[in-house]
Amino acid sequence: TFGLIYSQRVLLSLINKGMVREQAYDLVQPKAMESWETKTPFRELLEQDSQITDVLSKEDLDKAFDPKHHLNQVDTIFERAGLAD
Repeated sequence: TFGLIYSQRVLLSLINKGMVREQAYDLVQPKAMESWETKTPFRELLEQDSQITDVLSKEDLDKAFDPKHHLNQVDTIFERAGLAD
């Protein structure tokens, strides 16, 4: 996915830093499309954009791109599906 699964987390990170949602979307969406079309890692494109890096630090991007966020409810999901040990 070239990291595109993290686009919503990046968008929300920008909003949480005080950016208006529409402005955050206008920054993130074109980078996501470029990533998909050029097969360039999404994070790489974000890190090259000063409008994004002026707001989000490396640590902010690390947090947004942390796969653990998407896995934090795995145990609950398995329990609900009756698949827990």
